[in-house]
Amino acid sequence: MKTIFVVYDNDVIRAMNDCKTKRYAFNTEADVKVGEVLRAKEYSSDMVVKEVLDKSFKYYNNINGDLSNELTSTSFRAVKNLKVVDNADNDVIATRVNEEAD
Repeated sequence: MKTIFVVYDNDVIRAMNDCKTKRYAFNTEADVKVGEVLRAKEYSSDMVVKEVLDKSFKYYNNINGDLSNELTSTSFRAVKNLKVVDNADNDVIATRVNEEAD
């Protein structure tokens, strides 16, 4: 399990180059790469992977971006798990849009 950061954007180039776009944290067991695009029916925009960490965290501070395994602030939110699969079916949370990051 590892924590990844994504941004929501349908334009991969803009997403990869924009430092001001808010990032969101997910935990996943999937082997994802920076620049990979994921799509989930729960969101109207694609998710572009901005960063992949080598370990997972339980909490994400939505104000300053800090990660932690202890709940030490009311700004911390639980990091949701993201299941990534290669083929869509009824139980899909996210499907791969591209196989490799450019």
